[in-house]
Amino acid sequence: MRQDQVPCCDIVRCGGGQHRATRQDGVTIVADNRENPALKAVAGDAERRQPVSSRGQQRKAKILSAATNLFLSEGYGETSIDSIVERAGGSKATLYSYYPTKADLFRAVVDSIVTTHEGPKLRSLDKVRDTLVNFAEHRLGVVFSRNHRALTRLIIAERDRFPDIARMYYEQGPLRGHTVLRDYFEVLIEKGLIDIRSADEASEFFRGMLMHQRYIEQLYLDASPLSAEEIGVKARHVVDRFLEAYHQADSE
Repeated sequence: MRQDQVPCCDIVRCGGGQHRATRQDGVTIVADNRENPALKAVAGDAERRQPVSSRGQQRKAKILSAATNLFLSEGYGETSIDSIVERAGGSKATLYSYYPTKADLFRAVVDSIVTTHEGPKLRSLDKVRDTLVNFAEHRLGVVFSRNHRALTRLIIAERDRFPDIARMYYEQGPLRGHTVLRDYFEVLIEKGLIDIRSADEASEFFRGMLMHQRYIEQLYLDASPLSAEEIGVKARHVVDRFLEAYHQADSE
């Protein structure tokens, strides 16, 4: 089997499966992943390849960890199956039993990174500012971490070869964040807690204020990651300016 072999079905598993946004008095918002039969098919295939023994699970985790480190540091094209096996230990036969192609392994790496960093759920009606600050801090911490920066560059570099992975990253990352925030704003509007005409537009504005300038600096200038203190200051500043602009109710 060639290392660069690409499977005939160009689809990807979204680890979290389908999630529906729910609205109750306590308010729990979860992003809605659009149902996709292709993703379900790959998810089922991956499930069948899950090792049963704890030793097998550890071996698979080592392979995924080694592949993650190499793909992020060396890129997809420069990373060989041999180098992954050398770092992870074991044999090619074992690796291929879990990931039949290098492309499958790459998809699993991206999927594991994206689904590991699912953000906090937006629940509170009583502490809107604190909820938004917590959300903002988490997004800044994830998006501008070293690993995520490397992942973003890798996805952009391989977008033409793996358009499905680029779409999965977009849907599980930027689009998911937008949807979670938009749905939370819709609940706040319904409860009369904030004065917003368009929850969709407000989510776009909030995320733009939070990340756009730093993202541009990172993309073109390779800006260093934000410190924990910088993340806190930025998150609080953006939330305060946002709530001032949208005239939050005096009840908080």
